Amino acid sequence: MKKILKSCLAVMTGISVLLAATSCGKGNVYKAGSYTAESMGKNGDVKVEVTFTENKISDVKILSHAETPGISDPAIQKIPEAIVAKQSTAIDVVTGATVTSNAILAAVKDCINQAGGEAALNQTEKKVASSKTQTVKENADIVVVGGGAAGSAAALAAVKAGANVIVLEKTASPMGAGTIAGGMFAADSSLQKAAGRTVSKKWLYDEYMAASHGFMNNILVRKVIDEAGKTVDFLLDNGVRLNFVDSGVCGSYVNHGRPSTLHGYADGGTVAITTILEDVKKEGGKVMFSTPAKELLFDENGNACGVKAQAEDGTIYEISAKKVILATGGFGGNEAMLKELYGDNFTFGEVRSNTGDGINMAWAAGAAPYGTNNMHYFWETWTGEDTQALISKMGDAFFSLTDFTFFPHLRVNKFGQRFCNEKNVTDFAIHGAEIAMQPDTMEWLILDDTTLSQIAEKGYVSIEDHFGAWKNNRQWYMEFNLMTDTTEAYNKACTPTDYRPLLDKGAETAVVVKADTIAELAKKMSVKEDVLKQSIDMYNNAITTGNDTEFFANLKGLPKVEKGPFYAVKYVARNLGTLGGVRINENFEAVKNNGDVVPNIYVVGADAGGMYGRAYVDFEGGTLGFAYTSGRLAGENAAKAVK
Repeated sequence: MKKILKSCLAVMTGISVLLAATSCGKGNVYKAGSYTAESMGKNGDVKVEVTFTENKISDVKILSHAETPGISDPAIQKIPEAIVAKQSTAIDVVTGATVTSNAILAAVKDCINQAGGEAALNQTEKKVASSKTQTVKENADIVVVGGGAAGSAAALAAVKAGANVIVLEKTASPMGAGTIAGGMFAADSSLQKAAGRTVSKKWLYDEYMAASHGFMNNILVRKVIDEAGKTVDFLLDNGVRLNFVDSGVCGSYVNHGRPSTLHGYADGGTVAITTILEDVKKEGGKVMFSTPAKELLFDENGNACGVKAQAEDGTIYEISAKKVILATGGFGGNEAMLKELYGDNFTFGEVRSNTGDGINMAWAAGAAPYGTNNMHYFWETWTGEDTQALISKMGDAFFSLTDFTFFPHLRVNKFGQRFCNEKNVTDFAIHGAEIAMQPDTMEWLILDDTTLSQIAEKGYVSIEDHFGAWKNNRQWYMEFNLMTDTTEAYNKACTPTDYRPLLDKGAETAVVVKADTIAELAKKMSVKEDVLKQSIDMYNNAITTGNDTEFFANLKGLPKVEKGPFYAVKYVARNLGTLGGVRINENFEAVKNNGDVVPNIYVVGADAGGMYGRAYVDFEGGTLGFAYTSGRLAGENAAKAVK
């Protein structure tokens, strides 16, 4: 499976420059013609073409980009249209695709300069017409804040139970971790029953207990385990296509042979959540995109009675509701919260629009914090700065550097110390946490020429065969809205590939280090030679003897680190998002520390605490399974309470 990386770039503000629409009797504004420019987006350059007449912008086209499908689509579509419609780059960025939006705006601004429109660019805020903010009042039985996996399931369950529902989503289209996830867990779905492969609920409970060491809401966990299969069937009944796949298919090879829990998206998460929200509308519910909730409304008794929100055009909505369901996806995009709770040793979550909105609303209403120390570290990636450097030198080819992270190569920390069992690196939840525990949440992966020559001659399958078990039993699903296919993965592993030219290119950045000797490698990595040599000797000895005295790895048969040139590739722990924030009960109601219910507020998905301890569970689909199941049950419970 190909790992799709995201760089953790700082959130940028929109460019606030107004373009003159006419010459106002002072000559032409632009030199007519078409101009092109590029600006760095999240995964690479975004190239635009802007066409001008003498007095207006007539067209804006995105010629090429490497942005993430699903997440970037709203910006790619809406920003060019808005620029032409407003004749201005004073366009609000698309929430959830801020970096992509700003890349488009910056490139368009460059084209405007090329066309001689500098004077128009300098006419900024004084040209922006002030408008009176309009306030609209609405009523609903239930308002759902957040339209991701948990929020969409909550809305659909509630509206099918007869409630009048409004969904508020801050992004311009379905967003959230549920759109890029791969699938959800269950124990006894109709698909598992049909295959004769239901999973022991005791086994699932024990997995949660092992991951949390008791720091979980046991009653809540049992309910979610019991209900997850019904949630799969609920989604299937409402048009979401899911494939039941074997464990380990997602690339977590170490899980192969364990009970199969994963129900993978057949069409990708964006399609799935779009389908659910369309059903909400068909059932009479209302879905409002680009309309972030700002605060809860309270009645004279101090109880939540609705939500205040603001649409993209500035309109204020005061929505009175009997129940509020908060489903805003955690706080992985909130730098201030991350620093406060984790210190400086953190990486941003995958979805930067998840900024803790629902958590802070629940806390403001009196709910207790719970589980704010839980972060879903997963896989290896790079920081934004390093990613940009790789892209500038290698283009899209830089993705291939992640191939190494799926295999048991030597890992050392920033001091050159070996720190893990390399055979377990595809247990992504655990290895992600291992990296996160290292100084600067980083590791170096070490390769030598013997290893690279073997892969160039025989393919990666000669190092470790991850997908041969499915050679005649294709398994597939969609993750990051891209295909994960065992046949494709097996064929790739069997294809001889020489990675050395790629690594040589990477060595022009700070991400890859190349050296002819261990001493030179240590110097370039800024580690002590004796420490690095000790780590390499430990690794090689474990391969020779089959006995790893340090971390108990079974490395027998792997190529040693012996022959130069040597390469070291730097990775940091990738944070998919946070897991928890608000204390809830088994009915998904927000509660105080003493267990008293905070009236009228339900909290679901990554905003809710109680499912996890410090780390993510080891089986596949845990987070998405909780999101959909908590959402469905909260929607049903809220609708029942309203009636």
